[in-house]
Amino acid sequence: MSRLRIGLVGPGAIGETHARAIRALDVTVLAAVAGGTPEQIAACVDGEPVPTFATTDAMLAGADIDAVVICTPSGAHHDAALAAIRSGRHVLVEKPLCVDPAEAASLVRAAESSQLTCGVVSQRRLEPQHQTIKTLLDAGHLGQPRLIEAAIHWYRSDAYYAEKPWRAEADHGGGSLFNQGVHNLDLMLWLFGPVASVQGRTATLGHAHAIEDTTAALLSFTSRTLGVIVTSTALPPGRPAMLRLFTDRGSCELAHDSIVRWDFPGVPQPASATGPGSAANDPKAIGIEGHIAQWRDFVQAVRERRAPATPFRDGFEATRVVTAIYRSAAEGRAVTPNDVSPQVSLDGR
Repeated sequence: MSRLRIGLVGPGAIGETHARAIRALDVTVLAAVAGGTPEQIAACVDGEPVPTFATTDAMLAGADIDAVVICTPSGAHHDAALAAIRSGRHVLVEKPLCVDPAEAASLVRAAESSQLTCGVVSQRRLEPQHQTIKTLLDAGHLGQPRLIEAAIHWYRSDAYYAEKPWRAEADHGGGSLFNQGVHNLDLMLWLFGPVASVQGRTATLGHAHAIEDTTAALLSFTSRTLGVIVTSTALPPGRPAMLRLFTDRGSCELAHDSIVRWDFPGVPQPASATGPGSAANDPKAIGIEGHIAQWRDFVQAVRERRAPATPFRDGFEATRVVTAIYRSAAEGRAVTPNDVSPQVSLDGR
């Protein structure tokens, strides 16, 4: 079976991660790169004769590719992804889908109207412990959900923000919730369902920039269960991301990819992941195993003509909730995701 030919837009740090993951699989091939500096391009192509293009439009017009991965700063995801969809290519977008909910909604409409395979990178869903917990929860084997907690007690140095100034810009989702915490927020939404309202507080505690580096929020789910999420890049030396889940039958706690507590009588403890590293104080420590899993799922979704693990609509929902938390913090009141943006319908209403 032929390999899926991938065009990469934005060959920076995360672009290099995707390039490595694409090369690691026998079902994908890096077939084009758009944008970036000569050094960034060289790191992505790794000495291979990959065609390069100055712009996304030039790549879409001139490259022999089946799919596009968007690795630009978050605020620039929309235009590149929309152009790729309109060109008839499948699309995978690095998290978050967009920073602006209206742009995210635009991509959902374009993707679902096109019948192309369009997904968001949210590789933590694909880790074995999360897959098993989701299956057990949906089957009712863990009981009735009551509370879910997530904490990102991480640290990022001033040099991290200086290296890529967009990491400290609100227009590119540079805050700790959008840039670091969205993976765990996605897990919360995936496991417990849609959110009815949020109450949030933000602060900048450890850095000189204006963007928040610490957020705490209460989530009220439509199921009437509750959630709490705390994210920070101002807590040295940094600790593994934590997720706790409580039901009427028991609870469990995960530290990054390890299950450190499992209290569901009669239900065997799931296996933990062994590949991805923790990004508690170094974003490069995550490795490429999670992205390999994401690409493997994406290729299968293209071939089977099914939705990928995290479709655009799920990425839109995460953007709505993050934006609602930020608005709640700014206005000092509870905010619903519908206050931010209504649900997406294909007729544009």
